Amino acid sequence: MNEVLHAGLAEIRTKLEVVRRTEAEHGFGVILEEPRELEDIPELPDGVTEVFRLFYRLGGDYFCFRQPDAIQSPRTWAARRVEPGCPLGWPLEIGYERYGMPADVLEHIDGGAPIRLDLNDGTVYYVDPDDYIFFYKHVEVEEIDSEDFAGDIVTFFNHHVLGEGYPQLVEAVLGSRAVTEHDRRGRHRDRWMRLLAESGLLSGGGPGTAG
Repeated sequence: MNEVLHAGLAEIRTKLEVVRRTEAEHGFGVILEEPRELEDIPELPDGVTEVFRLFYRLGGDYFCFRQPDAIQSPRTWAARRVEPGCPLGWPLEIGYERYGMPADVLEHIDGGAPIRLDLNDGTVYYVDPDDYIFFYKHVEVEEIDSEDFAGDIVTFFNHHVLGEGYPQLVEAVLGSRAVTEHDRRGRHRDRWMRLLAESGLLSGGGPGTAG
């Protein structure tokens, strides 16, 4: 792993310490689960195992990111379920959008449409579910539209999950309204956005009210 990824991992580690302190102080109610033990898997792109050694789950009202079960060990990786005929080349699902999903539903799943990681080049991206279904059914289509966020998982979590790029992630996946949407108390609807703002990780304090 190169020096840029090492530096990014160090930043993620520092940011996680900051958000954990902020969450302990303010109690926003976000998900900050401690990491679980992982073995090395040579087939994974650089940074994947190292990132998920820093946490197990991170989540708010809009997204949940979780260590994939398949990357626990070489054994689980070899036994992972691969969807036959996947038009995207069997990417790794590292997170899920959960905008507007009822709490009772989220007791059983992490969310809906996935955020994916390309196992060939390490890119983190999102594909609209309707576009995916069309692509799946029409094998003659050679390319699918996607929102590409970062060329590697370290940059993605450092910038788009724990940094000033988070509103860009929200807008790309959920639309511009979700970036500034507030509840009746004047707070941003996404507790993760509020956590980042209170932690000073959004430029200019970030959109919304942290309280």
